[in-house]
Amino acid sequence: EAQDAAEEDRKTPGRRVAGQDPLKRQQIIEAAKLCFLRDGFEATSMNDITAEAGVSKGTIYVYFADKEALLASVAEEAYRDLAQKIASALRRTPVAEPVARVRAIAAAYVAFAMARPAHYRVMWGPRVNEDGRFPSLEVAISDALSLVTAEFERGQAAGAFRMDPPRDLAIAFWVAAHGYAELVLRRRLKVRSEAMAVGYFDKLLTPFLGGLRARAK
Repeated sequence: EAQDAAEEDRKTPGRRVAGQDPLKRQQIIEAAKLCFLRDGFEATSMNDITAEAGVSKGTIYVYFADKEALLASVAEEAYRDLAQKIASALRRTPVAEPVARVRAIAAAYVAFAMARPAHYRVMWGPRVNEDGRFPSLEVAISDALSLVTAEFERGQAAGAFRMDPPRDLAIAFWVAAHGYAELVLRRRLKVRSEAMAVGYFDKLLTPFLGGLRARAK
């Protein structure tokens, strides 16, 4: 069926080469996000996504070889979007205020999770790149973590943060942010709005930031 869909695309005047229509690809990704959020990853089938997207079975396989490829695409999009949110928050925060910059990252992370639960759950769902099929996903993950790590390095260079390996500090921070976001999204911690979720995490982050400060010599 995928071959039939490709042949149809090639024969129709004015149509893009099969598998290269970005709007169609995004249409399928958006449908996948809805299905994953509504039904969960394991319970969602390619047939479910096909029906949600309103495309033929042949068409979906022209764009994505299997459900893992779709998961990887959604996750990559999510990590890149998160990195953009973090970068935007940092641009609005003075470079000379390392603690404020970590708080800005925290706010961006929690706000992202609250605003895009489908994206967020795929990011932290089944690991789909164990066999290295999706190297661009690993690049997106690394880029997002590197933004956070760089801020801890900046704080250390300014003498504000303790001199543990900056990647370890970034991962400790990420674990805290992720755990909090999971509790909120699963309604284990009940908050009334995105703003309240961001504000409460900022409060909870205070002991972490206190421990992060450079030790007096």
